[in-house]
Amino acid sequence: MSRRLTIRESTQGDHGRILAVIEAAFGQDDEARLVKAMWAEDAMALDLVAEEDGEIVGHCAFSLVTADPPLKGAALGLAPLSVAPSRQKSGIGSALIDTGLDICKTRGASLMVVVGEPAYYARFGFRPGAEQNIAWGAMDAGEAFQIIDWAGVGDAPRKINYHPLFAAM
Repeated sequence: MSRRLTIRESTQGDHGRILAVIEAAFGQDDEARLVKAMWAEDAMALDLVAEEDGEIVGHCAFSLVTADPPLKGAALGLAPLSVAPSRQKSGIGSALIDTGLDICKTRGASLMVVVGEPAYYARFGFRPGAEQNIAWGAMDAGEAFQIIDWAGVGDAPRKINYHPLFAAM
């Protein structure tokens, strides 16, 4: 039986099912509490779900981040990314990321950041922020802090900070 995958923006009616997927994917509720707080603060620039045959099987959040010095266009952070355990390693996470990056770029984002496994995120065009003198303000994450620079932000040193809700995690 072939499953039909749809990637779409979430609705408020999806929230309960999204939180269940996030908790199952991470095996804890920290990330789900973060997403719930981000909804309450209207802190998401883009909020995507992956749906198969009416069931939500994945979620990806894109939030505004700040850059110092500031950028001309929006800087966004990808996090968290969640896929239901039974559907992991089936391309759902990649589909969420590809779709989200396309939408964010089309909507005029200058920069996308992520903290994650370099080998995984490189396939989407991410590269270490240090290559362009861009660092995560919270800590030195080494090559795990990665960027996609759509606007040619240059090599001026910059610090990127996620929404303050991330610090509470």
